[in-house]
Amino acid sequence: MRRKINLEVLIQLFILLGLAFLLLFALITGKAQDYVHPRLNGYLWFSAAVLFIIGFFLAPGLFKPKHNTSTAKYFIILFPMLTALLLPVGEVQSKAIALGGISTTAVPAAQSKGTVIPDTVAPKDDIGIDTSSQSSALQEDPGGVINITDEQFADWYSKLNKDMTQYEGKTVRYKGQVFRMNDFAQNEFVPVRYSMVCCAADLQPCGILCRSDDAKSLKNDDWVWITGKIKIETFQGQTMPVCYVTKIEKAEPAAQKYVYFTY
Repeated sequence: MRRKINLEVLIQLFILLGLAFLLLFALITGKAQDYVHPRLNGYLWFSAAVLFIIGFFLAPGLFKPKHNTSTAKYFIILFPMLTALLLPVGEVQSKAIALGGISTTAVPAAQSKGTVIPDTVAPKDDIGIDTSSQSSALQEDPGGVINITDEQFADWYSKLNKDMTQYEGKTVRYKGQVFRMNDFAQNEFVPVRYSMVCCAADLQPCGILCRSDDAKSLKNDDWVWITGKIKIETFQGQTMPVCYVTKIEKAEPAAQKYVYFTY
């Protein structure tokens, strides 16, 4: 005699195992970092394991028919699961960040030094490792330019926040995405890297206000290398570093999409 399948348990198993495989896929491919800070990966691995264990204990009920089963309620969970599978992960858009009310270096809301990173932050690299004792200090090249690599950005940005005067008159070169606020002048933009504290919902743009006659030709969210001299000025009532750009170059996206600071 053919055994009947309990449809409700089948759907429950599909949801549990589907979520577990989604988590594993995100962790293995690195896509989890599009949503959460890497330090939370351990919790995601644990969650996937728990989902598999719950599914294991539910499995015996698959062949125990149940009358008057109600399956409609499960579609509330199935819909976001299917959405996660069918819709690709997109790059963060500067317009979305701006509309979310997050301040940039150019328009700080709470900090007095013109950056979005608190004064208490110790130098960290872009995966949260303390770099204060490392030998990879920022140095000027023979042409007098401080070249800031993707890996050095977080360290440099923290040092700039703690003491902007040490960079006054210095020429720097760093990479970022073009970011603008509605009240910027035509020659103003901020090349930013987006920092993540916990998850994608708290992304904050980190960068310094730049001025260039070529700014009008740049599109929002484009990746660029900028080279320019830093001056300390007052902008919209805030004292901050302003970079007068001498050179703009197209750039490839950073290998590490976000930067991570430990608060």
